[in-house]
Amino acid sequence: MKNLTKLFLCAVSLAAMTSAAPVFAQDAPAWGLTGYVQMQSDYKFRGISQNERDPSFQGTLNLTGPEGFYVGSWASQVDWNMGGLTNNPSVEVDIYGGKHTDVWGIDWNIEPYYYAYPGANTFGGPTADYFELINQLTKSFNGVTLQATYAWSPEFSLGGGPGHYLAGMASFTILDWLSVSTNVGHQWVRAANASVGSRDYTYYDIGATATYKSFALDVRYGGTDLGTIPCGFYMGTKSACVGDVIVTLTYNVNLLP
Repeated sequence: MKNLTKLFLCAVSLAAMTSAAPVFAQDAPAWGLTGYVQMQSDYKFRGISQNERDPSFQGTLNLTGPEGFYVGSWASQVDWNMGGLTNNPSVEVDIYGGKHTDVWGIDWNIEPYYYAYPGANTFGGPTADYFELINQLTKSFNGVTLQATYAWSPEFSLGGGPGHYLAGMASFTILDWLSVSTNVGHQWVRAANASVGSRDYTYYDIGATATYKSFALDVRYGGTDLGTIPCGFYMGTKSACVGDVIVTLTYNVNLLP
């Protein structure tokens, strides 16, 4: 409970991860502050469990400004279960900023993104923290939203070398309060290919999201094409890459204006 309290205070004191929805000065007030708190049955990042397949508490705040600019941060409980290799981090705190731009009716989001793990001590080895430059294109029409994402990292976590990530998302609104969506992504990491038994990987998920007032409930199934041995390069937790159902309950808040 002490760790969860620290996480909550950290999460609500930072600005959060932006949503995929376009933000334009002509459509919204000059400044906005939104956020959410949520509980996930397991925090998965690109298909791989970051919390030893246990429930994870998360929180965000997001500050948007004129002309589509924004800054923020996102925090989550994590447990890498890496034994003596590192002081196991208990929290992830991501910091970012960026800008949404309209290009012929398509939202183009350019986002420098930094992943930080304050509790990870690698004893002079490669840091767990890493940086990505994310480019994202989003188009919505007739209840359908399509999104393409490309991310580049000059040095992946724990000395993984250059990393590239490519993903696509499709979402369809069935009712005002119900939508279905699917994601497919592929992660390249140079050191994964150089490591015996490991490799790049593909992940996927499909699920539905129901909303009621400020609440959202998301249920989806997802997995990767990694077995236990190749998964070990990305996460020390046993079965971190296997497929399972993830349930997420979110409470959204609008603080400004």
